[in-house]
Amino acid sequence: MAGLVVRASNVDKLLEDMDSFGRKAFEDAGATDMWITQSVMAGDGVGEIFITSDWDSIDAAVTAPDDLRERPEFIEAMKNAGIETLRRSLVQIRAQRGELNGKFGSLLVSAGAQQDQATIDANADAIWEHMQNGSTGLRWTQGIAAGPLTGMYLTVSTSDSLDDLMSASNQMFADPDIQGRMAEMGFQLIGRSLFRRLA
Repeated sequence: MAGLVVRASNVDKLLEDMDSFGRKAFEDAGATDMWITQSVMAGDGVGEIFITSDWDSIDAAVTAPDDLRERPEFIEAMKNAGIETLRRSLVQIRAQRGELNGKFGSLLVSAGAQQDQATIDANADAIWEHMQNGSTGLRWTQGIAAGPLTGMYLTVSTSDSLDDLMSASNQMFADPDIQGRMAEMGFQLIGRSLFRRLA
């Protein structure tokens, strides 16, 4: 999964262009999925726009952004929308439950010991038992090339109601079984931001 973080002076124009040709261009370049979100509660990061895409190949994920930016329609679109690129990151999807199709979401950043896939899957099942009560989907990722987030765990959850999502999250964190699992991996919560889905 690749993340391109930008700021835009004209968000509506960005969305218009992504809808008219940008999404298809990402798909033609090899992206298997793409969505756009904007941070609404994120400290200094409020207003940042995340263009997130899934890829089967790291090579494609790395080369596609620059290839797309060389196309005349992308150059013009970036100019018209007032795009300022802030950073790019590459993360590995470790597990997912449900579908990331909610109107809102949470990005939780945490640190902890490396875990094998079987442990990650078992923890995902235990966490999803709670989170499915307030979330449409939950994805666990780990930074591969993500600046200061490299090696950290980034957990994305989506919901049509942030009230429901936070209620489920609070119940999950209060579960002694979950607390024990987090203690085993040396879980440390680094930060959380809330976002809304734009496209």
